[in-house]
Amino acid sequence: MTDKDAISPSVDAPIPGQSLTAPLGDRPWQRPPRYNTVEQALEFYMPRLTSERQSGQMIDLLEMGVPVDTMVDAIQLGGVMEGLHSVDVGILLSPVLAETVVQMAKSVGVEPVLTGKSPEEVVPDAAETQMAIRESMMPDEVQEEEVVMQEEQPVEEQKGLMARRINDGI
Repeated sequence: MTDKDAISPSVDAPIPGQSLTAPLGDRPWQRPPRYNTVEQALEFYMPRLTSERQSGQMIDLLEMGVPVDTMVDAIQLGGVMEGLHSVDVGILLSPVLAETVVQMAKSVGVEPVLTGKSPEEVVPDAAETQMAIRESMMPDEVQEEEVVMQEEQPVEEQKGLMARRINDGI
């Protein structure tokens, strides 16, 4: 592969707006889902998740540090895109799939990473939370007074081609 090949754009990529040219109902997510309830979707997913091949791949990913929530989101989003279930069924299904993946990992001695976010990102700082609550409960008049009380910065005269013109005669 030459440097020229690395820079040239891919010609096989879809044209922007191409998805809007397909007939309505042609895509799997435009048709009614195959499974309408969480129970039906679980009956589809569980044999596949617990199969020897699939569980081995999942354990390998978990050993590499892929978070469980990322894996579950990919599984359920793929199901929505394939027309297996709706988005709301996928959201309701996620905790069950996550618990299944965690238990499978623990059964083989792998300690899974539950989320891709650090604990500081998941749990907000208590002081920041209290400040946000206090500001949201503050009456509007008090908030407006605080804004008015701030010093106004003197406006410097701007020069140049795109500077705003001030007409004294108008």
